[in-house]
Amino acid sequence: MTRHVILAKPHWQPHAASPVLLRMPLAELQALDSLVEFMTEHGCTELTPSDCRVWARLNGGAAEIDNVISAMIKTDGPEAAPLASLRVAHESLSTYARFAGISREPRRDYERKISLYPDDLPEDWKQHLVRIRDRGNDGEINQAPDLYDRMSRKVCQYGWYLRESGLAMDFDIAALRLFYAYETTRISNRGAPLATSTVIATFADLRDFLRFSKAYPKRLIKELDKLLKKLRDRAEVETARKFAALAAIDITTIHPRAEAMLADVPKKTNPARRFIQRNRALAVAVPPLTPLRREWHEIRFGRDLVWTEDRYRLRDYKLRKTRHRIGRETYPGSVHPSVQHFVDARLLQDDDPKYLDSLRKKAEEDEWPLFVHPDGKTVAENYVSQVWASEFGTGAHICRSIVYDVVFAISEDATLAGMLMNDHTSQQARKKYTGNQAKQAALAAAGREIDEIFGFFDV
Repeated sequence: MTRHVILAKPHWQPHAASPVLLRMPLAELQALDSLVEFMTEHGCTELTPSDCRVWARLNGGAAEIDNVISAMIKTDGPEAAPLASLRVAHESLSTYARFAGISREPRRDYERKISLYPDDLPEDWKQHLVRIRDRGNDGEINQAPDLYDRMSRKVCQYGWYLRESGLAMDFDIAALRLFYAYETTRISNRGAPLATSTVIATFADLRDFLRFSKAYPKRLIKELDKLLKKLRDRAEVETARKFAALAAIDITTIHPRAEAMLADVPKKTNPARRFIQRNRALAVAVPPLTPLRREWHEIRFGRDLVWTEDRYRLRDYKLRKTRHRIGRETYPGSVHPSVQHFVDARLLQDDDPKYLDSLRKKAEEDEWPLFVHPDGKTVAENYVSQVWASEFGTGAHICRSIVYDVVFAISEDATLAGMLMNDHTSQQARKKYTGNQAKQAALAAAGREIDEIFGFFDV
């Protein structure tokens, strides 16, 4: 906005010829004009730090406070009353900017360490992959949309292992066994052995490559099928450990735990620490009632989450894992009213609740992330699971089992609602995610009902 346009506004007309305003840097005049209009719109007679912070958050951050402080010193002098509140607001926003969290943004150029580049694969492997892709595109292979990409990555990893081990670039039982030994002993980037589910995914994709290429003996495929069965049996043990972790959690304490975390926010003296505590409370409170997979870090206001009909609702949102499947509907999720004040707290931070509507509007217009570090960087992909692991000893994936356990306690039919909430389409998934604790409770309830029925026949 130009100086002429600003000074033509009614509230500047009495001072339009002021030499101070005419000589003031345009950025400072624009900031001062913006603050005056904000005060008028929100009925601010005396500026508080919250007023100043919200104005800055809606209009460019701490840099705008610098501009308005410089402008106000020129117009009203260094002792102007609003300067104290402006400086307090500036300090708290600067504390946010100085915070450094772990972002999901790449911090280095990616260099392949355990994988060949696709162009370095043997020619026959590349030809097999091309034919598989073409057959998939022609509908000859009923496959998931990402199967070709997954298959290519695993074949590149297998090829890298063969090259580094000095082995012939071929598929045979001996080489696959050596690769299996390598995969089950190597340490991942997180400093732990690969999860059984990761090893299963690797060998399932290699098996599919052999199967769809139609160029390898069936005994190879059968050997991989045997291996996958053993791995899935082992995965059942890991699933049992997951349910042991679930059994150790009293799910009735989850919501109170989140409320206690939110109540502890004022005890933090550092604004960035208060910001983090609100993030953590939100991460505990919302997932059990809206059990998304690892995609919380991607949720944005406006694009995905909107305030409508007195509720935060997901709009036109398809869950990441299944969004490419034909016929999958948008996920009708929302934030339950009992926990939506955690989302409000994320928007308000330390500021006056009277600004909530303005912040909701700004968040939707600018598509703010639901989870974000104090310095504005987006959180890592596993942020919510990390919070759950630190609070409950297990990741947020347990929320999907919690949903089934809650609805299972209502009735067997109610688990169909759990399937919808968890984006599951098979009864097998329902059985897998329903914990033994819930099943035992249901059996006990059924036993009591049977006892009552047979009690009528007692003489």
